[in-house]
Amino acid sequence: MNMSFIGIGKLGLCSAACFAAKGHRTIGVDSSVEHIEALRSGRCPIDEPGLATLLDGCRTRMEFTTDYGYAVQNSDITLITVPTPSDSSGRFSNAYVETVLDRMAPALKAKKTFHVVALVSTVMPTTCECVFKPMLEKLTGKICGRDFGFVYNPEFVALGSVIHDFLHPDVLLIGASDERSAQTCRELYASVVESHPHYAVMNLTNAEITKLSLNCYVTMKISFANELAAICERIPEADVDVVTSALGADTRIGRRYLKGGLGFGGPCFPRDNLAFQRCAEDAGADAHLSPRVVRVNDEVVNRLFAMVGEHARSGSTVALLGLSYKPGTHIIEESQSVMLASQLLEAGYVVRMHDPKALKAVSEALRGRGVCCDDPYEAVADACVVVMLTDWPEYSRLDMERLEDRAGETPLLIDCWRAFRGVPLKKFTYRAFGISTRFSGGIEHGCRPDILYQDRRGRTPVLERASVQHPALT
Repeated sequence: MNMSFIGIGKLGLCSAACFAAKGHRTIGVDSSVEHIEALRSGRCPIDEPGLATLLDGCRTRMEFTTDYGYAVQNSDITLITVPTPSDSSGRFSNAYVETVLDRMAPALKAKKTFHVVALVSTVMPTTCECVFKPMLEKLTGKICGRDFGFVYNPEFVALGSVIHDFLHPDVLLIGASDERSAQTCRELYASVVESHPHYAVMNLTNAEITKLSLNCYVTMKISFANELAAICERIPEADVDVVTSALGADTRIGRRYLKGGLGFGGPCFPRDNLAFQRCAEDAGADAHLSPRVVRVNDEVVNRLFAMVGEHARSGSTVALLGLSYKPGTHIIEESQSVMLASQLLEAGYVVRMHDPKALKAVSEALRGRGVCCDDPYEAVADACVVVMLTDWPEYSRLDMERLEDRAGETPLLIDCWRAFRGVPLKKFTYRAFGISTRFSGGIEHGCRPDILYQDRRGRTPVLERASVQHPALT
């Protein structure tokens, strides 16, 4: 099929490349001339695992332009993937989407064949039906469902694994104005995905609600696991990993995202919770759970700050390892690691930091405060407290003896994801999220029984001995 993509950033470019790799002809549109020129010259302007290689293999089926009309005229379906940032109230802004619709309307009006307009960006419920459809009908003089179709098909992908998630979805959500458009989208995605997803086809409004509520449900699981971890730390012999492994085995709950650690961050989860609350407010209903989910999430940083304060006074050096909101990306939006860094700096601590990808963004966000280090061993130099934050796989391979040698006197190691549980330590005092400080097995010396481990999302648990190897957290 001939396809066009408007907004070829982190999500749009990955989607376009995946379709092109499966044989579809794609046209990428973006308002940034620099972005388009980079792609035309063969460069990949987006830092996403696997994207550069994917682009290299399918460039003959891709072209890039700033001409909206050309893209619409030369494609059968247009996917819109532009930002919908939160406004001051927490609702999603329609400004970028409305600009796109305005620019593509003349070509849509002149087109003689049926064209599908598919919105991927997250919007507030009823927006497609009450705002975007009437807008296009007014601008084109055409009738939606007869002369053109409108689809809302948001994707459930995560930065750092966009390509994998796109190709292996659990569910494909399709909200459509008409049956023809719905079937077009269903067949299109079926030609690309490598899994056997559930196709959830519904009207536009139900799809908007589904997208928002699904993300909020996931954050509820994350906050539940984090609240459970905080409780386990206070109960003798308690271990959150043992508890959540059992909970996740129940099919009513499931393993994914049920691992106590840092709270959720990034560009989607925090704002989707606020938007969900505004959605309930607009409908005249009460959202009781969502505010509590956000409150639990906010408390994680304060809990970490208190742990540091119990061991080190203001003026001491604290090392933070892992600053992006999740491994595999440089994005620090709503990163709890960066929030902790800011809080520590405000309290007068000397903060030394390392991250495999996010140092530049952190330095800009903190306005040069703190010490950004290219090497993790350099970051822990003379530190009274070392906090293992983002669960980058690189950190599970660190030389602990070398790390201990660089740290200060009687240092504390706070392990948010329990990556070092069971590792023999000579110098560090070990404290892990979700594990009682009164564990008779002596956590710091690796005397742990075999337990069922899972990664951060709860994927494919395996039985392993904690004192020998550690789960690859992703």
